[in-house]
Amino acid sequence: MQIRRNNYTILEILFVICIVVIIVSMLMPAFNESREKARFVRWLAFNKQCSSDPTCVLNFNFQEGKGSILTNTAAGNENIKFSAKDYYGVVKGSNFVSKNGDWVKGRWWKGKRALRFDGTTIVEIPKSEAIDFGEDDDFTIIIWLKFDKFEKWATPFSKAYADQYAQYDMYYDNTSYPGNPSAKPPIPPYKALFEIDVSRTCVGYDNKYWSLDGTTLSENIEMNTSHWYMMTLRNKVEKSPVTPGLTNKNDHRVDVFWNGYSLYGSRATNNVYAKGVRCNAKLILGAMRFWTGQNSGEGALNCFFKGKIDEFIIFKRALQDTEIRGHFMMGQEHHY
Repeated sequence: MQIRRNNYTILEILFVICIVVIIVSMLMPAFNESREKARFVRWLAFNKQCSSDPTCVLNFNFQEGKGSILTNTAAGNENIKFSAKDYYGVVKGSNFVSKNGDWVKGRWWKGKRALRFDGTTIVEIPKSEAIDFGEDDDFTIIIWLKFDKFEKWATPFSKAYADQYAQYDMYYDNTSYPGNPSAKPPIPPYKALFEIDVSRTCVGYDNKYWSLDGTTLSENIEMNTSHWYMMTLRNKVEKSPVTPGLTNKNDHRVDVFWNGYSLYGSRATNNVYAKGVRCNAKLILGAMRFWTGQNSGEGALNCFFKGKIDEFIIFKRALQDTEIRGHFMMGQEHHY
């Protein structure tokens, strides 16, 4: 009588496992790409929704991928005098002239585009009327960027003349401080992360952020060249002035957010140098303008940002903390 064997040998089991592993490894790239594409589609829909916001005056999503013009997709602005085409971005720089720009991959998936800033590249917005904010205006600026090199005073965006008119700008600081061990409680060593100017207010923000409930501070932030970061500048008027133009810099509050978290701002810096609330300097991405004696809108360029930018949005209102956090959640990299 012949006995049928129902058990599998170890060799047969291992052979089947190997086949399954090979099939899974073949399918994973397609699965990962589908997931990245889904994130991109979700972000693009959200970005278009931002363009429909009546207070959105500037929205560069960098999806052109070529050429020297960034399209301002802000289409929902309610100001009858506003035309999004007046606020298109013009890409300039020696690298752009010689190589037709340096368009690269953005945050995720091959469909997201970004512009590389090599130390000569800038984006200039020719017109200023709708983005001519001062300390007596509510506004919020959001930028997604990735550093290729961390250099002191590297400026992602500015509408200012350094040392004279600091209308609004943001620049990387990277100054280390020893702390104060004798203070109560002791202050450990820390590093300045970013500085901002809004008219006559200049504040340094350190590499710590507040918890979402605003009660505790984080450990030190360590930025690197491998990740994308969302930086946000928000100006909020604390009270309505009787006459246009505030005379007390404490009548407005400036906050800076890192990946949706409010940074700890502890040091008032050179606000005494600002000589006015507004100036004719054009808004630029990728560098800082310096005063050359004329308030003409031009000026010497320096403090170049070296890295990539793939989104830049301006709202003419002070976004809520939850809205800023929402922007980060919709655009974050998957490994956060």
